[in-house]
Amino acid sequence: MKRSRRLFLALAAALVLGGAVGVARAAVSEAEQQSLRTQYVGKVLIIRKCARLASQYDVQEDGTVKGDFQPGYWSVDGAVQVKDMEFYRDRVTFKCLKLWANIKDDGQLHFFPAAAALKGKPGDYPQTTDIVFRTTQESVSAAEIATRVRKVCLGDQDSLLSTAPQPIVAFIQKVPAEVDIDPVTGLGFTGKPPKAIAQPTPNESREAELVGQSGRESFVVFVDDQGKAAVVGFTHLLQYGLEEATLEAVKSWKFEPATKDGKPVAIRIPMWIDYKLPDKR
Repeated sequence: MKRSRRLFLALAAALVLGGAVGVARAAVSEAEQQSLRTQYVGKVLIIRKCARLASQYDVQEDGTVKGDFQPGYWSVDGAVQVKDMEFYRDRVTFKCLKLWANIKDDGQLHFFPAAAALKGKPGDYPQTTDIVFRTTQESVSAAEIATRVRKVCLGDQDSLLSTAPQPIVAFIQKVPAEVDIDPVTGLGFTGKPPKAIAQPTPNESREAELVGQSGRESFVVFVDDQGKAAVVGFTHLLQYGLEEATLEAVKSWKFEPATKDGKPVAIRIPMWIDYKLPDKR
């Protein structure tokens, strides 16, 4: 009996020591850990390519992310607030609260917890997200982790209710983007306007369905002289993932390019998408 107890105590001690060793051998030193906590805990980050239902982003040393959501275009729905950080020998983990966004009366983007938007509605939308930065190095500096963060995230803000990073503010501002064809009169371009060949309709986002968001999203599309399209500005922006759905949909649209004096030319034209909630009857 005494021998069993000694074995048990020895095993417990080994586990405690092992844990201590694991903490002591974290790739980031204690001083650098404190530096990172000061820099990031409490801040809002925006993930460059958002997988809305993902509860973890597994970031490799080269900046790529496991899965099909590599860093790319910005996504308002990728907003998270860093609540805590964990440091291990092979990884640094940002423990984050998942946020949603809305444009307030000041015309700026503000963030709030996803739980507040759901308002108690049932659903499988995660309310937290871990951003895990993997490392095989024995020693990693705070500056190196910060560089990796910038590859995956766009901007950091000082508070939960904060304006968006300037690149996003410029993109979603309410001032109408410049167009070559007036959206009301149809005047302003003397050539032949582009003709749509394919315009796949985007699906309603999970968030928009949960909160009952629908309506018309208006935007400006740049159609180049090859007929490729991209959104260059919003004139009426919806929320809860619909702006991201619009961006992705327009990328797949195909046009016969506009022509002037018999030659293909690039043009900016006003367009819109009507988002409707699915009929659940």
